[in-house]
Amino acid sequence: MSTKIIVLGSINYDIVAKSTRLPNIGETVEGTSIDMYVGGKGSNQAVQAAMLGAQTFFIGSTGSDQQGIAVRNGISSKGVDIRYLNISSTYRTGCASIFIDSSGDNKLVYAPGSNKTITQDIVDAALKDIATAEVFITQNEINSDMVYYGLKKARAAGATTVLNPAPALPLDKIVFKLIDYITPNETESETYTGLLRSNMKLDDWARKNAEWFLERGVKNVCITMGEKGSYFYNGKEEIYLDAFKITPVDTTAAGDSFNGGFAYGIANKWPIQKCMELGNACGALASLTIGAQNSICSFDEVMNFLTNQRGKIT
Repeated sequence: MSTKIIVLGSINYDIVAKSTRLPNIGETVEGTSIDMYVGGKGSNQAVQAAMLGAQTFFIGSTGSDQQGIAVRNGISSKGVDIRYLNISSTYRTGCASIFIDSSGDNKLVYAPGSNKTITQDIVDAALKDIATAEVFITQNEINSDMVYYGLKKARAAGATTVLNPAPALPLDKIVFKLIDYITPNETESETYTGLLRSNMKLDDWARKNAEWFLERGVKNVCITMGEKGSYFYNGKEEIYLDAFKITPVDTTAAGDSFNGGFAYGIANKWPIQKCMELGNACGALASLTIGAQNSICSFDEVMNFLTNQRGKIT
């Protein structure tokens, strides 16, 4: 029986335009390509978990428009169970416009649509599966009251809770106490803590940022740092893990893939360094192809990458 992961989060229709450089304010640049993909932090994380082999359920909301049909079919085709994916007759499917330059850096404008209209009834419909899940993961692209509600219900049910606080929106102090693992990136961590890496050495910055979250009730902190790798601290165990050396093409889904891989490792009760190693590999591979979910790789692909890069994780 495979491990079970529940993802409460956003699902979007992504429009991705690529050009040699990103435009300045008020400027138009000629693009080299434009494509449409399924995206959204929540659904990206769900797809990564499913493609690694977890039984993955997605809780969220789309519109009844053509974009909604496309994104529902998209994540279902990747192995995600969408029985708890609501279809709104009032609000449109979330949409993101993403602009990528030749180095893989991006800018993004996000219209959440139905992602911000999730209700308690939508979450409650999934309580039976939440109660038997190893991991429950959510993010900040949905309405904040449901971030809190979902974490509260998952904690009460005994699932391990993961919050990817992206984007870095304000959180009530009670939310931190419901989080087993928090996974901010550098920018998100600095937004919450106010502790800037430019003011201190990287090692000191990472530890102080992690301590800020621990002091507020989070049990474990894992900060993703792009090409500098990832950092874990829980007051007892401390790990710095280097990133893989790659040339990124599009980093849009990299953080989400890290979280999906990290959650998969947690669900399987792997040692934390092995969870981070898997997450780093998932994120690296997702950076090598334009788009979000079409860039997410399977378990075998990730294992082959790890074997080629560092030897098989044990």
